[in-house]
Amino acid sequence: MSKPLSIFAICGEFSGENHLARVVAKLKEFSDDVQITGMGSSLTKKAGMENFIDYKDYSFAGVVDVIFNLTKIFKLKKIILERIIALKPDIVLMVDYAGFNMQIAKGIRAAQLKDSSLQNIKLVQYIAPQLWASRPHRIKNIKKNIDIVLYTLPFEKEIYESVQQPAIYVGNPVLESLIEESTAECKAEIIDYLNLQKDHEAGENAEIEVPLHAPQIIGIFPGSRGFEVSYTLPLFIETAKILRFSYPDLKFIIARAPTISLEQLTQYGLKDVEGFVKVIDSESISNANQKLLKAADYLWLCSGTVTLEATLYEKPYFLTYKANPINFMLYKILRIIDMAGLANIIAGKFIVKEFLQKDARVENFLEETLMTVENDKYRDDLIKEFQIVKEKLGDYKSSELVARKLISLVSA
Repeated sequence: MSKPLSIFAICGEFSGENHLARVVAKLKEFSDDVQITGMGSSLTKKAGMENFIDYKDYSFAGVVDVIFNLTKIFKLKKIILERIIALKPDIVLMVDYAGFNMQIAKGIRAAQLKDSSLQNIKLVQYIAPQLWASRPHRIKNIKKNIDIVLYTLPFEKEIYESVQQPAIYVGNPVLESLIEESTAECKAEIIDYLNLQKDHEAGENAEIEVPLHAPQIIGIFPGSRGFEVSYTLPLFIETAKILRFSYPDLKFIIARAPTISLEQLTQYGLKDVEGFVKVIDSESISNANQKLLKAADYLWLCSGTVTLEATLYEKPYFLTYKANPINFMLYKILRIIDMAGLANIIAGKFIVKEFLQKDARVENFLEETLMTVENDKYRDDLIKEFQIVKEKLGDYKSSELVARKLISLVSA
């Protein structure tokens, strides 16, 4: 390349930042001559991106939250567009976050019509809008405003081929988040930490007793947004209170997302069960969430990317989601499929239970957990379905493929 490759990248939430950070790291690995700036946070900064704006200052979820913050969102859009126009990057890389990113793409296209010096900017969407789930008419805007889509679910191929939209399957980036440590290693580290924590509270000279047999663990992932935790955590805690009487040896461990404070967990019910429900996070154990996913024997999950991670680890789980009734009503209106979990969507059938809104009840959580814990065939059949989903995704190195494609767009 005769001049440095200039990329302006945009992500708007934690999982998208994870995926973008890996791409940034690969770009830096492949070329010393690349400049990357944009909207990210601590992970992208660590990978080598200059964060023009931290997305955590603009973290809104659900239609109601967005409506109340429209002024702030419009201002953010204006700031980003002005920055892109001033920088004139070779590529604008938009990662997931489809609603906002499509508005940015429209704004750039409009600017390109007025200013010929902007016409060489390539607009790339990595992790495509879920056209198969809701508002399929958005394909028209993608066709008009996006130069190339780097999609991450194999069945999306048909959607883009149907309108002759340039698009490439780059595998699913969730595969790259999986850790290599064994289940036994992850479980031992978590149990060791929890024992140390308990012994430290008892006194510095207390002897550490490591159990001869690793206990059964239920991993609890209540979500990465405050409103998600406010709905899911009280239900999970009530379920744990009941289940522990039948299975006193079960260990209940919450994965605290970096976007959620310990105070928030306490606010939503943790204080009442601190004696038998424990918390791990990245401050206590490196890569804590992934290690708990791999160590757990069963998982209770708030719907999101974590459900696909659990599938790829082949860990039995159910997923749940509950939200403001207005948000959920609008979600139901816009949705064109009756599935929320990616494993179910990829499989084309319900392989894991989904307890959404009114079905998000303690009795449902108990029934599904007991069925999986007590019924070996039910659990084994579930794991076989997970293996089929994994095969459908293929074995791709997504961040490497994305980085190489971005370089080739300019060097071609």
